[in-house]
Amino acid sequence: TIYNQLPLEEFYKLINNADLVITHGGVGSIISSIETGKKVIAVPRLQKYKEHVNDHQLDIIKSFNDMGYIIGLNGVEELTEALEKVKDFQPKKYVKNTGKILEIIENFIDNN
Repeated sequence: TIYNQLPLEEFYKLINNADLVITHGGVGSIISSIETGKKVIAVPRLQKYKEHVNDHQLDIIKSFNDMGYIIGLNGVEELTEALEKVKDFQPKKYVKNTGKILEIIENFIDNN
């Protein structure tokens, strides 16, 4: 099922019942999903589709992918391959580290 928006309570209920979450590259959506230990595929919302004013979600997704928490994509055209890859994917257990996330965000802001 695809959702454009959900009340927060329904969002968490669906995540808790899911085996796999496919989400956009927003920090909140990614963290909400990986905190539950779910397998996550993240697809960026991109400037070229007028979904955002820039492509910052690519950097967010890359950071979480590089840390082993998610399968991060550069675009929706990679989804079929990711759905195969996720079958064997074992996400790294997420440990809440607000300081590190803030550091990632600050570095991103400083460099853009």
